[in-house]
Amino acid sequence: MAAITNGTTCVYGISGTVSNLFVQSYSLSSSFNAESMVINEAGLTVTHRLDDRKSEITIEGIAKTSSIPVLGATLSFTVNTASAYPAGSASASFSGVITKVDDKGSSQGFTSVSVTAVDFEGITY
Repeated sequence: MAAITNGTTCVYGISGTVSNLFVQSYSLSSSFNAESMVINEAGLTVTHRLDDRKSEITIEGIAKTSSIPVLGATLSFTVNTASAYPAGSASASFSGVITKVDDKGSSQGFTSVSVTAVDFEGITY
């Protein structure tokens, strides 16, 4: 099916894939793992230092087979924008280790899986 686009061009859909999942959605959150502040005598913050960028991704999908991603395994995923921080620089490629897996089935539906992984700027997976 050919797409017809009118108006402003925007990022659409999902770029990444996960083995044995039909990826339905993903959510990427980036933050700093270490934060320090200096507060002066008047209680005002005069120094704010942020270190060790961290990205956490959650990917939701429908299982293709019973072999889904497992805890502790590495995960690589391409996001739509340069908001991930593998190896310390903003990138569209996420690479990290799986820290959580949710598996949900029902008697009248497909089995859905949610996989969460984390990447720290100083670790290469």
